[in-house]
Amino acid sequence: MNRNILRMLPLLLLMGWALASVTSCGFGSREQQDTTAWDYKAPPAMPVNRAITGDSMGLITNAEIHRLPTYIDQRPLKEIFNDSNALQLVAAEKNGFKPVNSLREAYRINRPLIRIYSCDAYMVDDLTASVPYLVPKAAQLLKEIGYAFQDTIRKRGGKAYRIKVTSVTRTVHSVSQLMRRNRSATENSCHQYGTTFDISWVKFDCLDPSMVVSLEDLKNILAEVVQSFRKQGRCYAIFERRSGCLHITVR
Repeated sequence: MNRNILRMLPLLLLMGWALASVTSCGFGSREQQDTTAWDYKAPPAMPVNRAITGDSMGLITNAEIHRLPTYIDQRPLKEIFNDSNALQLVAAEKNGFKPVNSLREAYRINRPLIRIYSCDAYMVDDLTASVPYLVPKAAQLLKEIGYAFQDTIRKRGGKAYRIKVTSVTRTVHSVSQLMRRNRSATENSCHQYGTTFDISWVKFDCLDPSMVVSLEDLKNILAEVVQSFRKQGRCYAIFERRSGCLHITVR
């Protein structure tokens, strides 16, 4: 028996040394673990996506979602903004130019046109079915809506946001292509006259990610602003649920 113990002694010493080595590599006492935990540094927060903000957009942000007071009528926006395409078409024909078949024809239009760019008042989206040109009257309306939207948010305790323009002027050809994939598109589109633009109510540009405003409040504040211009006789508007925009034509 004694001989067997003596034979096993080197093995027991080796196992003890191995156990001591494991303990010193991070598996020590709870006190040691807690001390190490205080030195832990969290990874940096993910940057806020400036083009899409709001609590229903699945945004990952380290900023709290804020609510702002809104005063739009307590009715579905589709009922409020229901100016028909026929009504808007009359205003488009009065204030705009005749529809053109191609961009080449657009360069020969014999009236002033303004090219719109992303600016302090609004952000222009990546336009796939339209070109960023408007008649001066429509361009001025768009800028005023953008600034009024920003001023309203600031006055109610929010920070810098911009509206997002998703569609502007279309050619006859681009309208026909759009009709193939968008059931809400129409052949007699007001977008062909340089008088009409779409403003998204599902995507906004957040210029200050330290304060993210609820998407619902951004939508309602945009609706308030457009309704104000509408009541002044400055524009017609349709709420488009499928396209996620307010379709606006200058009067």
